[in-house]
Amino acid sequence: MLKVNISGFYDEYNGSLDKQLELINKLGEKYLCPRNLDGRNIADFTAEEFIRDIKPRLDAAGVKFSSIGSPIGKVHVEDDEGYQKQLGQLKELVKIAEAMECDYIRIFSFFIKKGENPADYRDAVIEKMQGFLNAVEGSKVILLHENEKHIYGDTDDRCLDLYHTFNNEQFKLIYDASNYIQCDVDPVAAFHKVKDYTVYYHIKDCDRDSKIEYPVGLGDGKYRELFEELSQRNYQGFMTMEPHTMKYALLRKIVYFTPFVPFILKKYYNSFRKLDRLLGKKMIDKVSRQDVFLLQYENLKKLIGEVNNG
Repeated sequence: MLKVNISGFYDEYNGSLDKQLELINKLGEKYLCPRNLDGRNIADFTAEEFIRDIKPRLDAAGVKFSSIGSPIGKVHVEDDEGYQKQLGQLKELVKIAEAMECDYIRIFSFFIKKGENPADYRDAVIEKMQGFLNAVEGSKVILLHENEKHIYGDTDDRCLDLYHTFNNEQFKLIYDASNYIQCDVDPVAAFHKVKDYTVYYHIKDCDRDSKIEYPVGLGDGKYRELFEELSQRNYQGFMTMEPHTMKYALLRKIVYFTPFVPFILKKYYNSFRKLDRLLGKKMIDKVSRQDVFLLQYENLKKLIGEVNNG
């Protein structure tokens, strides 16, 4: 059976923390994965600022952190200045995590230039990620590596390489089906490779052909199959909604009605029309970021319920 606490990148609905908290309470949920709060990335806060300006509002709303959606590791592997800045940010994020009684901080394994061989950068990636692990040593924080596209660990095999190389209880994996699809990795095959080392799930679906994100259950992520396997494994943990509402909600009218754009951005046009049909929308209908976010939530809740009820 799945025992899931649903969280989300609620900044995909609205950048205002108050608006994010309002929606969380409206849905009856208790967890947020913070990324952008009132126009600032979570990594740009010092612990002192966060505890003074942000934590009281979270406490008043009864909202906790599932994980901290940091950008740590989202710099080029050869950007030493960016790396040093992020080391300092990570130390502050550990203090923020501890203040929020949050176990997890999301990280990445560095961008690599398109066309470059990731193997050529492996030693540098390992050395710098070890620096991240050194920064959390002595705390209870676990670093969660996300399989983001264009980084070293964007494939299942390289995620496993990182996991087994570090062999550290403070290093675990996040699974994101959409990111695997965007890297031309079979999401189901990847799931079975990494499932024993994964403790956290980002819920983001994707269309295989266009590589455009869809609400969960409407793309090629095979989430029902994955959830049935997780149910058999009695998964207990977090699932963070990450529907990437921006493209479909805000770009569809531009793509549809700007001269020549339907031909120039044909994959977006075809993908958005497919989503319209799935959602029963006409081209002239308005679709907001909240609409897409709530659809993600409703689909996720429905899917969990169907799997748990057999």
